Amino acid sequence: MHHAERTRVLAEEIEGLLLEVRANIGISRGLLREAPSRVDHIANERVLFVIPDMGFFSWFVSGNLFHADSIFASLHGLNLQDLSVGLPVEIVLSHIDDYDQAHIAGGLHQAIITGDRCAFEYFTVSAGGRRQVAMIGTCLRDTQGKPSFFCGIVTEKKADLLLDASEPFKTYCDAALALANERGNLLAARYLKSALNTVL
Repeated sequence: MHHAERTRVLAEEIEGLLLEVRANIGISRGLLREAPSRVDHIANERVLFVIPDMGFFSWFVSGNLFHADSIFASLHGLNLQDLSVGLPVEIVLSHIDDYDQAHIAGGLHQAIITGDRCAFEYFTVSAGGRRQVAMIGTCLRDTQGKPSFFCGIVTEKKADLLLDASEPFKTYCDAALALANERGNLLAARYLKSALNTVL
């Protein structure tokens, strides 16, 4: 088989494995809801795959329009319709706890300048209460190298829910690797092990 064709087939196999992993997220979340709230009470149980709900956002930097989904809106106490149209980033920052605002604004500014991926943790304050949020994002550039879109994900941090505290990428690959080994797909397993080595 030609190298390009083998690569295409392998990519499709890995994609299929990852789709099955995603399909099992709901099952894992159901098991988690039934489990005791404290991790030390379930030391003898094995929870293989737990990923929290993630919200997605995209900030058009030069136009200062911040768009996000319903999970982001809920975590920040913002109106989803407003976020669908686009809000200035200053309004989004105003829903972050006063103690964290300067740090987050400075970190976003630095990430825009450098283009490096950034990761933050902060608290939001709204009518829904005080919530701890983790954010990962990066600033994309246009063909002239100017900052264009700042995109990323957010998730609520809950110590009693994060039984698997590893990075989502590693968790997906671990689960896909288990399926590949179970099915005897050695080539896919080898590539997945290689991918995992990049995050260890």
